[in-house]
Amino acid sequence: MATTETTTETTDIEAPEAVTASTPVRSDDGRTRTPARPEATAKFVRVSARKARLIADLIRGESVPNAQAILAFATRDAAVPVRKVLESAMANADHNAGMNVRELFVTRATVDEGPTMKRFQPRAMGRAGKINKRTCHITIGLGPAEDA
Repeated sequence: MATTETTTETTDIEAPEAVTASTPVRSDDGRTRTPARPEATAKFVRVSARKARLIADLIRGESVPNAQAILAFATRDAAVPVRKVLESAMANADHNAGMNVRELFVTRATVDEGPTMKRFQPRAMGRAGKINKRTCHITIGLGPAEDA
């Protein structure tokens, strides 16, 4: 009776290194890239960019808990969509990058102009008054303290 001996080769598989923001990563198409910092964007927000920039300037460079407190007590209406984008960036940092949100800072807070919807209001003597309904794109990026 012949016995067959099976040998299993053990290969030393190294655990993957922790991916940080500066660690290059090879993507599916073979190119190396540096992973982006966690960020969130809201597009076509019905607030003018100028008004939203006033709020974004308040939180730029602040820690996440401070930025949340500033936005919670800001009296401007533009603080509501900015707060929602901040919360989305926090969720992205927690879920996608596995970062501790309480240790992050707002490294990027930009407000760009979006398209303007043009409307017309009837005026006296058959004229028309132009009304611009402005929109904006809000982007908030989070990162460690040295980037803030």
